Amino acid sequence: MNLMPLGSDESIFSNPDSLEPDFVPKLLPFRENEQKEIALALEPLLSGISGRNLFIYGKTGIGKSHAVLRVLEDFSEQGLICVFVNCWVNSDSQAILAEIARKLAVIGEPNIQRIKSKLNVPCALAFDEIDHAKDLDFLYALSEEIKVKSIIAISNKREFLASLDDRIRSRLMLKQIEFRDYKEDEIAAILAERRKYAFYEETWHKDAIALLEEKTIEKKDIRFGLALMKHAGLNAEREASRVVFRKHVALALDKVH
Repeated sequence: MNLMPLGSDESIFSNPDSLEPDFVPKLLPFRENEQKEIALALEPLLSGISGRNLFIYGKTGIGKSHAVLRVLEDFSEQGLICVFVNCWVNSDSQAILAEIARKLAVIGEPNIQRIKSKLNVPCALAFDEIDHAKDLDFLYALSEEIKVKSIIAISNKREFLASLDDRIRSRLMLKQIEFRDYKEDEIAAILAERRKYAFYEETWHKDAIALLEEKTIEKKDIRFGLALMKHAGLNAEREASRVVFRKHVALALDKVH
């Protein structure tokens, strides 16, 4: 472990982008079964047949969005049209349809008919944080107008499904997939794998790792752990330290909630 001060042109980060919330790693450990279930639901689309519609739920920071994104990426590579929309960012039907139209490169006003003209082939449409959508008119319109499809609704709240209008629920017949909490050893393994992505070797002291794992396990939120890891690394660099120590993690706790 090199304890010489860090130079102004040096960094302990090898790939800081891998700690950002929108980074999707190639491998999602401990979510293989869930990814397989999602893939099986979409598989008929490759034969021109509608797949299953899914409702995916579980707590924040346990891999729901990343698992869906990874599966969609695999199917996109096989030629399937896949669209992923965050309903926190695009929170009403007009904004959601506009985001779909943007991703499909629709020319002109982003209405359902123009979107339909682009989606006259099999497609998968995923809506993350759907419980933040102010209205669900877009969901009914898509279920009516798009013929060969799978719709994936993602939420932290299991009760969202019960709040759906009967006409939408009966039309979609959403299959439920629960994402359970990670176990303690799984959280530790995920954090260790991400440190390998994000930092150079021998830049984390064992006591810093222990505190990082402890606080992430308390929260049961990988997103929290990654943010804590990032800010601890930044704290170390501000002190020109080549090593992240326990004090750097402790200081980062004030910035990560």
